[in-house]
Amino acid sequence: MGIEKLKGSLLSEANEDAQKIVQSAEAHVSGMLDEERSRKAAMKKDAEKEVARLLEEQRNERIAWARLESKRVIAEAKEDAIKGVLEDFFDALKGARKTPEYKRFLGKAVLEAVSELGGDVVIHILKGEKPLIPAVKGSKVVEDLDALGGAMVETSDGKIRVDLTLETLFESKRDDVRKSIYEKLFGGR
Repeated sequence: MGIEKLKGSLLSEANEDAQKIVQSAEAHVSGMLDEERSRKAAMKKDAEKEVARLLEEQRNERIAWARLESKRVIAEAKEDAIKGVLEDFFDALKGARKTPEYKRFLGKAVLEAVSELGGDVVIHILKGEKPLIPAVKGSKVVEDLDALGGAMVETSDGKIRVDLTLETLFESKRDDVRKSIYEKLFGGR
């Protein structure tokens, strides 16, 4: 019976040692699991921060794009408005020939061009506008102009020409007219 007791005692000690080893392993595994859960939570938190950062960047990028797009649309709308006014203005030039200001302008502009060119000149005007041109010594008046109005004054040899057509005068002042229209429509902004 002594051997049985010794055997029982050894088995009991072995069971106790085994239980201690199992408990130690379980504690170690539990610690590893806690550490892994903690690391996983930190990684999740970092990933959430990164996603939030990326979303904020994307949001800011979309807002910036939307602002640029709205500026482009506004600029296009303003340009369309200015073009519309310029087209209306150009159409209004067709009716300008009937005004007293046009008659004064035409007579004065032709006289200035003739004095600038000097000598014999040819004055090209629209059909029916000969009465609007003052008599100029040494000049020939030809009613063959193809324009909205105005005149073309050139030397008799055709080498020098002064273009006083409404279209040309308008084109020479186009930028100033555009600025003025812009200021009237949009308050100079």
